[in-house]
Amino acid sequence: MQITMWVPYDERRLRRTITVVMRPQVRRMRIMGGILLALGVLLIATGGPLELIVMTLVLGVLIGTVIGPLTASRAVRMQSHVIKDGFQMTLTDEWVGVVYPLVESRYRWAGVDSVVETPDAWYMLLGKVQSLTIPKDTMTDEQRAEFAAFLLAEQQRQAGRAFLGHPR
Repeated sequence: MQITMWVPYDERRLRRTITVVMRPQVRRMRIMGGILLALGVLLIATGGPLELIVMTLVLGVLIGTVIGPLTASRAVRMQSHVIKDGFQMTLTDEWVGVVYPLVESRYRWAGVDSVVETPDAWYMLLGKVQSLTIPKDTMTDEQRAEFAAFLLAEQQRQAGRAFLGHPR
């Protein structure tokens, strides 16, 4: 496989990428917010102190609904100006190469924890807080089909490694 494409900067795409990466943390925040709301209701039922009830309910709503989107917006604003020029992406059987005008990175497929597919893109998750977006709209239909077939074969290859007990 040898796919090369130009990927222009797109703030909406960046925001979606950050949202995908943050999904596990946001789930935990929503659970925590729900617990705080339930605690607030329990305090209301038991006649707890009004200040504690209000604080618990407000924190529950903030943590459950507001903190995630605010964190994503802040992460978008914190990105280096270097990424705003767009980049050249090359996908091969061994590497994903990303070349910005001032920065270059390569990632081996063996280092990818997982790949999440959405209708718009593939998200390569490279740990808990790092990902790389492979947008579908910058590829031809043939390239998308070739890449999807490669991902399926790579997934099966890595599953075979795990089955055989070989380290990844």
